[in-house]
Amino acid sequence: MKRREFTKLLSMAGLSAVSPWLPNTASAAEPYSGPFYISLAAIGGWDVTSFCDPKLNQPGQRDINTWASSADIQQIGNITYAPVAKNQEFFERFYQDMLVINGLDTQTNSHDDGRRHTWSGRIGFGYPSFGAIASAAIAPDLALSLVHDSGYSETAGITRFSRLQNPDLIRNLVNDSKVFNGASEFDLFEPSELDLITQYQDERLNRLMASNQLLPRQEKGMNNLFMANSTRDELKAFADLLPDTFEEDNDFRAAQLALLAYQSGLCVSAQLGINGFDTHQNHDTDHFEELEKLTNLVTFIFDTAEQAGFADKIILTMSSDFGRTPYYNAGGGKDHWPIGSAIMIQQGASWGNRVVGATDGVHQALNINPSTLQVDNSSAGIRLEPKHLQQAMRQLGGVDNSNIAQMFPLNAENIDFFNPAIQTG
Repeated sequence: MKRREFTKLLSMAGLSAVSPWLPNTASAAEPYSGPFYISLAAIGGWDVTSFCDPKLNQPGQRDINTWASSADIQQIGNITYAPVAKNQEFFERFYQDMLVINGLDTQTNSHDDGRRHTWSGRIGFGYPSFGAIASAAIAPDLALSLVHDSGYSETAGITRFSRLQNPDLIRNLVNDSKVFNGASEFDLFEPSELDLITQYQDERLNRLMASNQLLPRQEKGMNNLFMANSTRDELKAFADLLPDTFEEDNDFRAAQLALLAYQSGLCVSAQLGINGFDTHQNHDTDHFEELEKLTNLVTFIFDTAEQAGFADKIILTMSSDFGRTPYYNAGGGKDHWPIGSAIMIQQGASWGNRVVGATDGVHQALNINPSTLQVDNSSAGIRLEPKHLQQAMRQLGGVDNSNIAQMFPLNAENIDFFNPAIQTG
């Protein structure tokens, strides 16, 4: 059954094929080739004083960083970084394509609140992630429009997300008549048998949807069933790209599958992440190991996309629940700290090699002037918050004025994040 036939059927039944607030900007039959939006979460609260907002130890204060006793802050272009993990390799690779946003005040030490605030722009419940907004505003009908693996997953009902975790299950889902088990492949049905099964399934769905006795939850379930069935042919384009072997690490495999979903023309945005940043003990060893994995993952994403010919389409945003204290606790760890950072990366970006926002020597957020981006302690200065980050992501994605985005206003001051002529000095 075609989508137009299903829509007609629902109209006769007084229903809608998609939620009425979803703009039908692209059909499932139209492969997507626009920007690919990746949200990459350092889950647990990253220590940006050992990453993109490096801090030396201050006289009369507790040590901020052990490395600061024997090393200095490093700089490439306009961006400073800490001399630990693989930071040098990472910043030298991406600094020209990078916007660093420092002094981001999440206003909380709670993981759930910080994660929600960072990735939706609102500390309260109910706002969707940027990935969900981009998916719903740009191409809600795509089979894999929003891929979610880790981090904040709220969609607020404006779209649905797909989890791509087991490649064999994906193959089995797309190929109705076969079962894949590693290198083995088994036929379940003859083609004529499969056609007959599909015919009966469609007839049954038609009968069910023609009923005027359906409850709202049943209507939603029928709609989801149709969307799953109607995009099965499109999913074959994704299945055809699946390699024989996959990345062994779960986080890298999730990124690999998300990139393949985009390459197949079926994906607008992806939400990825790495756990392990909540280092209340043994901070230096454990945290630096996770930072290294995080930067390796970014490199993997761009290298893989480069080989496939679409690295210039990726717009990647990295951030975390919040930051970590600018001092160590008794167990050699660092605890929760509301001030953090974000990094946006786009190949060839005119706004790259810049820093917006600032903190003082003990990692307290400083206010900035929204027009000049300079530190400003007057009444004209504002403190950067996640709503400003989310507004920047919406602007860069071209969805800030969409009907979907307007449903979830951020009420954020207009900050000139992407003006290449200015930055925070």
